[in-house]
Amino acid sequence: MRDKKINLLFDITLLLNESAANGYRAGQYFVAYNLLKEFLKDDKIHVTLFSEYRQYIFINEFIQRYLKNYNNYSIYSYNNLMDKLTINVSRMLLKYRKTFGRDNILKKFIRFIGYRIFYIYEKLFNTPEFKPFDVFFTPCDPISPEIMKFKHLKKYAFLHDTVPVSLKDFYLQKNPFIEWYNRLENSLSTECTYFTNSEKTKEDFLEYYPFLKKEQINVALLGAAERFRPVSNQDLIKSVKLKYNIPKDKKYAFILSSFDPRKNFFFALDNFIEFIKTFEIDDFILVIAGGVRESFREVMETKLASLPEEVKTKVHKIGYVDDEDVPVLLSAATMFLMPSIYEGFGMPILEAMKCGCPVICSNTSAMPEVIGDCGIQINPKSDEEMISAYSKMYFDEKFRKRCIAKGEARAKNFTWKRCAGIILDKIHSDCRTYIA
Repeated sequence: MRDKKINLLFDITLLLNESAANGYRAGQYFVAYNLLKEFLKDDKIHVTLFSEYRQYIFINEFIQRYLKNYNNYSIYSYNNLMDKLTINVSRMLLKYRKTFGRDNILKKFIRFIGYRIFYIYEKLFNTPEFKPFDVFFTPCDPISPEIMKFKHLKKYAFLHDTVPVSLKDFYLQKNPFIEWYNRLENSLSTECTYFTNSEKTKEDFLEYYPFLKKEQINVALLGAAERFRPVSNQDLIKSVKLKYNIPKDKKYAFILSSFDPRKNFFFALDNFIEFIKTFEIDDFILVIAGGVRESFREVMETKLASLPEEVKTKVHKIGYVDDEDVPVLLSAATMFLMPSIYEGFGMPILEAMKCGCPVICSNTSAMPEVIGDCGIQINPKSDEEMISAYSKMYFDEKFRKRCIAKGEARAKNFTWKRCAGIILDKIHSDCRTYIA
């Protein structure tokens, strides 16, 4: 019995949900995806892919797109007749909405009906069966009450941040993110084991949810994908800059973010403009990449439209960037900026360091754990510190090179293998007696 594999359910709901929303994959998506790949390499567990019922229709598309090089897993199946009927009807409705013509009221109604069929059936008839499994792991989403009912199942979850409670003033308005976080809060339990992406995130969860025990929460620092490495091919750099209309003869500061108020984008923008005006710099621009939360879109567009004409050409908003282009843009950048008010980890800092791009980031939350002494940390409310950081990184080439060298060396300590290893070691340790 000691050689028996652990039967592990891996919740891929987030992966299915965000894979269907091209252009809006945030950091949590990449955490889930990279952890899944590392779990699939462990020959002591058998992974079964699980998703919420309503996202199940996207599972084949996800597998074909992202897991075609893997075959050592199973798929949790909804196999009874009503399951199959409900899934197929909803799949047909949503396929119709996606395929035929422009979006309109009828197609929105069809989407609504498709998901309502799932919702009604899930609430009234769907009864998942988890008896064959030993472990349930979710890389992001809350553990549902239905799963909590299965007492034999060891439950593990990855916690990313406490943004809505740490920054209450930023998230007063009810929205899907707040609703999701409320579900996460309600799911927290002394019966589960948790992992956090930083010591700071662990401290925050223990502060805001004191019923949790310190020994329940384990820190597993994140990694960065293998594609993040310095790019020196100048032809490739020119090609990617051309793709995003970045002037080939300009240096640039780079921001990559899913924008919302806590990312402190206007702070970086205003001080960038002040910096280039103060020093009369003409060869330096700000490149802004990433999706924008719908609630922040109008505010951001209004801000950019209101810039003085003489500085509008210094600010380039390039939107969503293809995954393979991010390391190229980081490698070519003069500096990377992350002046957030709060981050649970700050993965883009690590990605920039791996690509040999020096970083300016905030000295708050978990960001100091990532950057160490390999760049410049600033108070995200101090204009003086931000302008000074721009100046130091722009004018002092020796300092930049030191940051690059130290950042590349430090980044080697952050790997997905190490992150997943902490999680898997804990699962193996907990299950050793359980399945022996």
